[in-house]
Amino acid sequence: MQVTVEQADIEKVWRPLTTEEAALVPGLSNRAWIRIRARFPDIETNTAPVPPATEPLVSVDLVMDVMASMIVRVLKNPESLRVRSESIDDHTDAATLDAAISSGEMYLTEDEAALLTPRAEVPVYGMYVLGLGG
Repeated sequence: MQVTVEQADIEKVWRPLTTEEAALVPGLSNRAWIRIRARFPDIETNTAPVPPATEPLVSVDLVMDVMASMIVRVLKNPESLRVRSESIDDHTDAATLDAAISSGEMYLTEDEAALLTPRAEVPVYGMYVLGLGG
């Protein structure tokens, strides 16, 4: 099952999107999913419930959160600028963007990859009856 992120998911963690930004979200969501699947080929299996447990190894909400972070990095700096400067009349506002934003590239950070790494399966212990024959 492919995980997707929608405009509302981005707006919950960042800000309201412009019409142009909102139009990019479906394509960026697909691109983020492709990159996650490239790094974690079993992600679809890992987001499915595992019997006898009822929880998946990796939650879909966590995958959506990581995808939203990847998309916001791209939307914050679509032109991949390192320094941004705006001038209005006699006032100039300049800022140097940090490395995560200045690349403008969609990527999975090491911390995000650690979040998507499946947690170890814990064996389910229970009470067992052993027949002794007879």
